[in-house]
Amino acid sequence: MNKLTGAADAAGLFASTLCMVHCLAMPVLLAMLPAMSWAEDGHVHEVLLGVAVIAALLSLGPGYLAHRRRAVPLLGGAGLACLAVAMFVVEPRYGHDAEAVVSVAGALLLFGAHVRNRICCRRCAGSRIFSSR
Repeated sequence: MNKLTGAADAAGLFASTLCMVHCLAMPVLLAMLPAMSWAEDGHVHEVLLGVAVIAALLSLGPGYLAHRRRAVPLLGGAGLACLAVAMFVVEPRYGHDAEAVVSVAGALLLFGAHVRNRICCRRCAGSRIFSSR
């Protein structure tokens, strides 16, 4: 696994986790700390989605080229689609609670894709090491 793919997977794992924490904790934080309302600005969601897309492209794409496991980019694509649908469709129509549910589902799918990508890339790198002997 090259350093860029590994770093992008780590960024993707971090962004997915941050998204889940944001979605699950924000209602509690907003109830307790009105000063945190800046974090509910739509730009936070756009930035998180942008980070998730970039991390997915930089890690899942090259990872797929190395290990050829279609399930990995499909899982990541499904996660990104959930995040985008949550932000652009679900939240305007059904509100923040419904958006949080769909976003958490998308973040979990994306998290799983990055974990699976790391596992497949390491196995692929390991098999190259053993096959070269």
